[in-house]
Amino acid sequence: MSLLSRTGPFLAFLASVVVFASHALFLAVSTAAESAIDIKLGQTSYRIDLAITSEQRRRGLMHRQQLGVDEGMLLVYPRSGDHRVWMKNMLIPLRVFWIDESFTVLDMQRLEPCKSPPCPVFSTSRAARYILELGDYEHALKPGDKIDPIRY
Repeated sequence: MSLLSRTGPFLAFLASVVVFASHALFLAVSTAAESAIDIKLGQTSYRIDLAITSEQRRRGLMHRQQLGVDEGMLLVYPRSGDHRVWMKNMLIPLRVFWIDESFTVLDMQRLEPCKSPPCPVFSTSRAARYILELGDYEHALKPGDKIDPIRY
């Protein structure tokens, strides 16, 4: 039996693993937040990733190891409602702001990563259209503040 005939099945298996892994990596990259916007809160400009699709909102900032003082993510929902977040698979704490259709900040909560299931779910008492997730730093934003309309 030649070496090729003995290693052929293994090489075919190895090639299929490589193809599968590269396809999974492509999907992970291509479904990441596809656009970002610049917004100004107080005197600070922020670069905010947009999470518009349900998959982008579901994934949010999971597995991010760091978030700069001027970085974040805006979860955009098709309509106002009781939109919730959890800290499953989060590695960093966040400051989370719920914002209504008129761009008024409804609530802010400081959330810690969930260390073990079951992970709690967080929401606000009023209907929100947007959820802004920022790093765990002081931000010039508090409940009752109005922000400039966000164009996406």
